[in-house]
Amino acid sequence: MASSTVRRRLRTPPRATRTKPPISYAEPDSDSDLETFNADSASEKENRTPTRRSRRTPTTKRPTKRPRPASSPPRTYDSDDSDFTRTPKKRRVSSKPSTPKANTSDDNVLIKGSGVIPPWETLPYQVLVQIFRYASYPLYDDHTFQHLPSSRWLVNAAHVCRAFAEPAFQVLYSSPPLVPMIQAHRLVDLLKADPVPMAFKYRPKVESLHIEVEQVAAYSLGSGYGHLDLHGLIKDLPRLTALEFYHQKDMSPYRKLDETIKWTYPESIFEALKYIDPNADASRGDKTSMCKLRSWRWSSRLAGKKWPINRLREVHMKPSFSSLKKIAFVNYQIPYLKKDEDDPKHEAILADSLKALPELEHLIFESSTLCNSKLLPLLPSNLRNLELINCWEVIADDLANFILTHGRQLRVLTLNHCQSLNLAFLPFLGEACPNLQVLRMNLMYFNLHATYRDSDPQYEQLLLPEQVPVWPTTLQTIELVQLRKWEIPAAEMFFQSLLDSAGGLPDLRRLTIQAILNIGWRDRASFRDKWVGSLARVFKRVSELPMEHVSIQSAMDELAVSAPKTKLNKADKADKAIAGEKHKSLRAKSTTFSNIGPSPAKEAGSPPSRRSTRIRQPQPGKYAESSESEAETSVRPEMRISAREASRRLKFERELSILKTTAGIHTPDLTSSPKPSDDSSDDEPLITKKGKGKAKEVIQGMCDVVEVRIDNLRPTENQVTERDFLDEEPSGDEDWNGNDDDVGGGYAW
Repeated sequence: MASSTVRRRLRTPPRATRTKPPISYAEPDSDSDLETFNADSASEKENRTPTRRSRRTPTTKRPTKRPRPASSPPRTYDSDDSDFTRTPKKRRVSSKPSTPKANTSDDNVLIKGSGVIPPWETLPYQVLVQIFRYASYPLYDDHTFQHLPSSRWLVNAAHVCRAFAEPAFQVLYSSPPLVPMIQAHRLVDLLKADPVPMAFKYRPKVESLHIEVEQVAAYSLGSGYGHLDLHGLIKDLPRLTALEFYHQKDMSPYRKLDETIKWTYPESIFEALKYIDPNADASRGDKTSMCKLRSWRWSSRLAGKKWPINRLREVHMKPSFSSLKKIAFVNYQIPYLKKDEDDPKHEAILADSLKALPELEHLIFESSTLCNSKLLPLLPSNLRNLELINCWEVIADDLANFILTHGRQLRVLTLNHCQSLNLAFLPFLGEACPNLQVLRMNLMYFNLHATYRDSDPQYEQLLLPEQVPVWPTTLQTIELVQLRKWEIPAAEMFFQSLLDSAGGLPDLRRLTIQAILNIGWRDRASFRDKWVGSLARVFKRVSELPMEHVSIQSAMDELAVSAPKTKLNKADKADKAIAGEKHKSLRAKSTTFSNIGPSPAKEAGSPPSRRSTRIRQPQPGKYAESSESEAETSVRPEMRISAREASRRLKFERELSILKTTAGIHTPDLTSSPKPSDDSSDDEPLITKKGKGKAKEVIQGMCDVVEVRIDNLRPTENQVTERDFLDEEPSGDEDWNGNDDDVGGGYAW
C-alpha cells in the first residue's frame, strides 16, 4: 500500500504556476522563532486553538491543494486572517528523471531592467513599515468594512523572511480588520493571552479600532464565543488612539436615520479606557497608563438615552477624552418641539461640550440638522479640518460668515452631499482661508425615501456670473463633483477663474471637476472642447517616464561595462575625446527640457536652439536632454544610431502627449520662447504668449491629475453605463417557446 502510494505520488505532474517569483527571501525551516506569529499561536499555548478546517469562514472559497508527501509535512501558521502554509525554499527531488517542464521550473526567471535585486531584508524596521503601509492601504473597505486582499498580502509578506515579519504585522495590527466577526474574537483571545511566549508584542501594535456594530458587536457568534468582549479588546492596548463605532444605518444613502438601533455604547468601553493592570510590566508591552484617545465618533442612536447630548461635556472632560483631536457627530437632529415648549438650545449645549477639548482640530458633522446658522458661529476658531456631510441646514451665506471668522487655520474643507449648499461662498474663500490646502465638494444628493425622488438641489443657482471665485494660493487639491444647476455664463466664468489663477496656484497637484450642463449637445461639445483642453494644457504635468531615458554619461558607462574591451583606432580615440569635451560642456551649461514639443524650425534643419521656456540646471545622475546634433557627437560610434532613434522617439511621444491632452486645439506657439534665466527651475510656472497683442497665459503645468468631465448625465446613486448591459441573454433566460414544461403545481400571475 505504501509503495503504491509513493509510485502514484511520483507520477503526479509538478504543480503548474503562472509565474515564478524572481527571488525568494524565505528562511530555512529550522527557524523556530516564526512559529508564534499571530493570535492563535498564543492561544495554542492554552489548548484553545481550533482546527484548521474550523478556522475557515463559510464565505471564503479556496482552491484545493495537492497533498504533500508524508515525509515532508507542511509547516502551518495560524493567522488571525485565515490559514496558510509555508513551503521550504527547495523542493525534494524524486529519483525519477524530470520532464522538460520540470527542468524549466528550476531555471532562473529573467528580470527586466538592470537585474540588480536590492537587499530588501537589510532595510531598517521603520522603512519597511512605511513600505508595507503604502503597499497595503487600505486593509478594508471604508463603507462595508469587509477586508480587502491587501490584508492577506500582508500575512503572506510576513512569512517571506524574518526581517519582514514584524513590520508587516505592525501594519496589519495597527488598524486590524474585524470583519467577519470571528476575526474580532480571535483578536480578543490574542490580546488576553500571556505575551511572554509570543514572538512579538501585539498589544502595543494596535493603534486604532474601527468597529462596525452590526457585523461585529451587536450579535452573538455562537460556538462558545458569545458577544464580543469589548472590555477585553480595549483594556490592554497601551497605544490605542482612535476608537470609532459605526453602523450601516448611519451611512449613505441615509434613508434609515429614523430607525431605532438596539445596541448602545456599553459602560465597559469607558471602564476599559481607564483600566490599568496593577501588575503591568512595560517591558512586556503592557498598558501602564490610561488610554489617551485622539479620535472618537458620537452617534445619537448609539449613545441612546444613557448618553444624551447634555452628558457629552461630562464625557469629554474625562482623562481619556480630554486630548481628542478629531471628533464626529452623526445624526444629531433639531428636537421636535410641541406647542408652548421651550427651545432646549442643543446648539449651545453641543458647542459648550467642544470647549472641553482644547486640542480639537478635526470636526465632522454628518446627517445632522443641528449643524445650522446657530451652531456654526459657536464652533472653535482653531479648526484645521472641517467636514460637513449630508447636512441639510447649511447654506452658502452661513458658511461664508463662518469661514470669514473661523477660517484662518483651516487646511482641509470637505462639503459633501449638503443639499442646500451652493458655491456662493467661493468669492470669500481666498481671503477667509489663506492656508487652505484641500477643497472637496460632492454635490451628489440622496433620496430621503426610496419610493419617490426628492434629491434635487434646494438652491436656485449653483453660481452666478458675478460671483467670481477667489482661490487660496496654498491649494493642493481641488475636487468639485456633480456641479449642476447653473447657466453657461456662470460656468465659463468659473473655468476662466481657474485659468486666471494658474500663476497663483504653485502647489496645486490634483484638479478634479465634474460639471453638468443642461444645454444642447452641440453647444455642450464645443464648450467641452474649449475648456477641457485649456485646463489640461495649463495645469497638466507633461513629463516622460523616469525609466525610459537615461543620461548620456550613464549610457556610456553601461555600454563600457557590457562591451568587450577592444583596441581603439585613431577615429575611436578622437570620438571618445570629443564625447568627453561635449559631456563637460553639457554639465556646465543649462539644458532645456520641453513640455510642449519640438520647434518647427528645429524640424526644418535649422541650427539647434532652445525649445522650451523651462530651464533646468543639469545634475549628476539625472536625465539632461540635448539636441540631436549634440547627441550624435557626444556618444561613441557604437551608440550614434540608438541616440538618434531615442531623440526621434522623444519628439514623437512628446508631440503625441500634447495632442492627446489638448485634442489639437489651443496649442501654444511653439516657435516663440522667452529668454532663459539661470535662476529658473522646473517647479516654476511656465509663461508663454498666446499671440501678438494678447494677454500672457500662465502655464502652471504641475498637476499630476487633471480630470475635467462635462456632460449632461443625470446624477444618480448608481450610475448605469454600457458595462451593465449584456451583448446576449444569459443562459436559462431564453424567450418562451409556447410550451409549458411544468403543468400543474404552479401559480398564475
